Amino acid sequence: MTAIDENATRHEIVPNHRAPGRPRDEAAGRTILDVTRRLVGELGYDVVTTRMIADAAGTGKQTIYRRWPSKPELVLAAFLAQTEETVDQPSPEGVPARDRIALFVERTFASLMHTAPAIRGLMAMAQHDSDFRRIFRQNFVEPRRLAFAQLLEGAIADGLFPCEHDLEAITTALFGAIWLRLLLDEPLDSGFAGRLTAIVVDGIRGGG
Repeated sequence: MTAIDENATRHEIVPNHRAPGRPRDEAAGRTILDVTRRLVGELGYDVVTTRMIADAAGTGKQTIYRRWPSKPELVLAAFLAQTEETVDQPSPEGVPARDRIALFVERTFASLMHTAPAIRGLMAMAQHDSDFRRIFRQNFVEPRRLAFAQLLEGAIADGLFPCEHDLEAITTALFGAIWLRLLLDEPLDSGFAGRLTAIVVDGIRGGG
């Protein structure tokens, strides 16, 4: 089987990096990220400016730029934090392998239902800025791909799937369907999440 390279997921825009010895202002950082999510969610990615975020957060643009060098990186950090809180949580102990896969897909869809416009804006920016495209891929796309590939590996270890499968191709197929639906602004509902999970799981088992 072919696995996804774990080294491809190293983060490069970890929020709130500070020089040694300088105190962190975690509350201010959380406020900026919360305000960013709210404004982008209400007004849209293209409308919101760094000045608007700074004013609403009660801080200065330079304070923001010291942590996040550009608007795309700030917006990515804000929605990445939300994704990590809603999607990247471990499954409860004792959950069967098939249910772990279903839960991951359901969480991904539920998160994107709220963040889709912002993520589409970031994906559009990534098409025009190669540096940001690399950051977006390494911080947002690849960690989700790796997490799903690890779920597949766990399913193989649990005996749900045979081991003769290309995990990279399966993972790419799953996220290809998710990103296509996202880009076309089609419903990211639990019904489609369930059907997609069934195609992945039953397809692998049937192909074994």
